[in-house]
Amino acid sequence: MPAASRPSEVRVLTSPVGLRRWRSAAASLTILAAAIAGCGYSIRAPYDRSVKTVFVPVFKTQSYRIGLNHNLTELVQKEIALRTPYRVVGRPEEADTILEGTVNFADKNIVVESPFNLPRQLNAMVSVSVNWTHNPPTEVEKRRPPTIVNEVVNFVPEVGETALTAFYRVNQQLARQIVDMMEQPWYTDADLR
Repeated sequence: MPAASRPSEVRVLTSPVGLRRWRSAAASLTILAAAIAGCGYSIRAPYDRSVKTVFVPVFKTQSYRIGLNHNLTELVQKEIALRTPYRVVGRPEEADTILEGTVNFADKNIVVESPFNLPRQLNAMVSVSVNWTHNPPTEVEKRRPPTIVNEVVNFVPEVGETALTAFYRVNQQLARQIVDMMEQPWYTDADLR
């Protein structure tokens, strides 16, 4: 019996299906070995490893939309906790960096009107100025102007969308943009000298 099973094993390894499986396994092992050995590349987001904690105070506002700044602050804090290696702290004394922001502008405009002068499609727009600095800030960071982030979302009241849900979606996209900017350095080593 053992002698009869050997020829069938040889046939499996030399068959096209067995050969393809062996080649895919060899390719997978090669890729795994290259990943373990490291080739200088990383799939990790480029976060500053010297920063461990971030304090995000409630964003200031120059808009009359109630609660917009509080909602944006909460969403930014959640995005930081979800997507970055940084820990959000509750007091500035505990933080390595401070992320401050101001809602400069928040408005909604009619894009399309119905024949009866009712809004058919609107857009909600928000503009925020954001500044991420060390704690305490360096001289260069004190002089640096804030980064302006804008976002616009269209919404249709006729299908049940409201201004409240539209501004929430705008804040979600703004929070993603702000956290995306944290991936890239907002300063260089030359700026810090």
